[in-house]
Amino acid sequence: MQDNQLRLLMFLQDLLMLKKEMEDFQVVEKYEEMGFDLEKKEKIEEAIREVTGQLDAELHHRFQMIANKYDRPLAPVKNGICYGCFVSAPTGSELITQRKDVIEFCNHCGRILYQPGTL
Repeated sequence: MQDNQLRLLMFLQDLLMLKKEMEDFQVVEKYEEMGFDLEKKEKIEEAIREVTGQLDAELHHRFQMIANKYDRPLAPVKNGICYGCFVSAPTGSELITQRKDVIEFCNHCGRILYQPGTL
């Protein structure tokens, strides 16, 4: 269950980054030069609403709070280090002990943590 929620959060993060890119005229111009059809920005909004509807409300709220602070609310953790702020996670962290059924937050920056390659 948590695995699915984490996947949805990662997808939402990517959609929000894409939406932000679409608001930058220079980025849009480059995409158009490469031949991308950018007339369908509303599809991004639709996908965001769809993903948001599948998320646990409390988790989505926390994600939004983190997203207001950072462009990337999720961060990988590798060798016990949050790659959002590069601070070591506590040794008792579920991610360090290899549990994959929990969603954890960095004690330092607050980002949602995940182990690369586990999803």
